[in-house]
Amino acid sequence: MKDIHNPMESVIILWLLSFITMLGIGLIAPLMSKYAQSIGATNFEIGVIFGSFAIARTIAQIPVSYFSDKYGKKIFLLIGTFFYGVFTIMYPFVNSVFQLMILRTLNGIFSSFINPVAGAYVATVAPKEKLGEYMGLFNSAVSLGFSMGPLIGGIMAEYYGMKAPFYFCGLLSFISFIICYFKLKNIRVNKDGSFTYLSKLIVKHNKPSNKKSFSLEFLKNRCFLFACTINTLYIIVSTGIIAYLAIYASNFHMGLDQIGILIASTNLTSGALQKKFGKIFDSSTIYGNFTLYGGLLLGALGLYMVSMLNSLITFSSIFSPFIWMFIALEILAIGGAMCSPAINSLAMKDIDNEKKGMAMGLFTTSLNVGMFLGAILLGFLADLFGLSNMYKISAIALALTGIYSYFFIKKYKNKK
Repeated sequence: MKDIHNPMESVIILWLLSFITMLGIGLIAPLMSKYAQSIGATNFEIGVIFGSFAIARTIAQIPVSYFSDKYGKKIFLLIGTFFYGVFTIMYPFVNSVFQLMILRTLNGIFSSFINPVAGAYVATVAPKEKLGEYMGLFNSAVSLGFSMGPLIGGIMAEYYGMKAPFYFCGLLSFISFIICYFKLKNIRVNKDGSFTYLSKLIVKHNKPSNKKSFSLEFLKNRCFLFACTINTLYIIVSTGIIAYLAIYASNFHMGLDQIGILIASTNLTSGALQKKFGKIFDSSTIYGNFTLYGGLLLGALGLYMVSMLNSLITFSSIFSPFIWMFIALEILAIGGAMCSPAINSLAMKDIDNEKKGMAMGLFTTSLNVGMFLGAILLGFLADLFGLSNMYKISAIALALTGIYSYFFIKKYKNKK
């Protein structure tokens, strides 16, 4: 195999690996709520099922990130892709909410071996002046995988049954395992913070490490703490789309294939725009900062439009529920594409290379905590107030997050 010396080549391989993995996850994530509902789960129990994935991922993330810094990232990517595939294939055999929760927990653990480790790899090899661009490109794999996954999964579920996407997702995870094994090289961070490509499966870094497997030292960095806070709040409110959109949209007589189209187009838009907004964030302080709080506010508008679907009778002569939902989710997607690269870049910009794996692990924990809190809280709100009002509350919370971001950045700039 040809030696890899260009960091962008490594990023492209990781992009492909993450894309295939997220394509598989995208096949089943939007359908999980309908699948759970089919075996008798309530909205709150659906939230617990989604939350079990997030909390397991959170607990596993820190030690995985620490040991991937110490022994190399490739072995963890291999373990993650293999076992994620194994447990996904087991979904069609569950017959209770508890069994589904156990499998989601196991999938959560092994998912922590994949994207966060791959993201730390990208952050390590990326030139500092292009970190936003590289992270935007890498993050686009997540969005693009999610964009195609729901479309394929929705069509498969509609015409071949609800269990078919789970088998296909497992197969895709095994394909990611093969790509990682044969195409990706390990990296070792040197004493001076540079890195070296190596062919070994397990690599012990040159720089001795006396750091703990879990450390809150990164939270002393104001940018990192701010990014974690915003990321958590953003994920809390956006979890409602992943967890409950299939149930919400089916109330308006949309089929699983239509739901797949909605989620696919949303994530395609987000994936296509993230690299561009990452470049804007890198190149301009004024417009770069706007991509953060402007994206959050635009996302809030999209979420509020989703919540208005119950009141669509007024607009029924102009927009069908499907078209209205499509427009609302596209607005939400553009907002997400604006703010996501900015949040990721702010988290990693002042972190040393040899610590980026652990920092990425702690940062990803904010995503997992957000998913857990969002799934539980939004499930409770959905049972209490209904899905439409749950989306309204989410939109208001996201708007407040955008306002908080604006004032934080303004204060931070003045102090600098």
